[in-house]
Amino acid sequence: MVFESLFADNINVFIERIGYVIIIIFTASFTAKTIATIISRIGKKSGLPANVTRWINKIITYFIGFIGLVLILDVFHLNINTFLASFGIVGLIIGLSSQAIISNFIAGIPVMLEKPFYRGDIIDISGVQGTVEDISIRSTRIKTMDGKVITVPNSTLTSNSVINYSKAGRIQVRIPISFPPEADLEKIKQIMIAAAKDIEGIRPYHIEVLSTGMTLSGLSKNIIVEYRFWIDRFIEKDRISSQVLSRIKDDFKNEQIIMTSV
Repeated sequence: MVFESLFADNINVFIERIGYVIIIIFTASFTAKTIATIISRIGKKSGLPANVTRWINKIITYFIGFIGLVLILDVFHLNINTFLASFGIVGLIIGLSSQAIISNFIAGIPVMLEKPFYRGDIIDISGVQGTVEDISIRSTRIKTMDGKVITVPNSTLTSNSVINYSKAGRIQVRIPISFPPEADLEKIKQIMIAAAKDIEGIRPYHIEVLSTGMTLSGLSKNIIVEYRFWIDRFIEKDRISSQVLSRIKDDFKNEQIIMTSV
């Protein structure tokens, strides 16, 4: 009889604890879903990117899940302090190993909010030029002009200058060219300006040819001339530059003008 009484008491206690566990799980799940819905609505109204709201919801869900787990351990009278100490050690290890991930995540928030560029924009990050293919909370993927796909951590974006050529509109192209010191600069300028006016994509009234100084090449001096013109699209820069250089080389050859370097 005593054994049956103890067994019945234990069953009742166990059922009661299971009931508490079910209530905790239901409450935690309901709370997480409610908060996620509210954050998603706020994100849509404020124009917050969907992947940012997803990350915020994940963090909140993990936090609520952790609180729920602590409460469940308490229901079964397990040593919470031991669990928290173990969790703290594991958390420290994870934290140390994921510092870069956290840094990139934090850096990704202003990138998402300020939107310095969009998919399809042509940008320059520390000399790396390319088209933005994807923007995530951790990194940005860029396809360079020669077809390479580069993943740039968002912490790099926030710590370096970013040039957005797509937002800039027209850009100025500068090409330094050197000539022998005896070259006729006026004739050179006339040929270069006339050549650029015939190239599609160059603004005909924004062409300049400026003498920027002298340089030594071996034992001889050369005159440096800078070819400046404006184009409407950065993506056309290489094509237009190649075309205009090919044109002036032919014109200089016809006029017997020598370029020492370009």
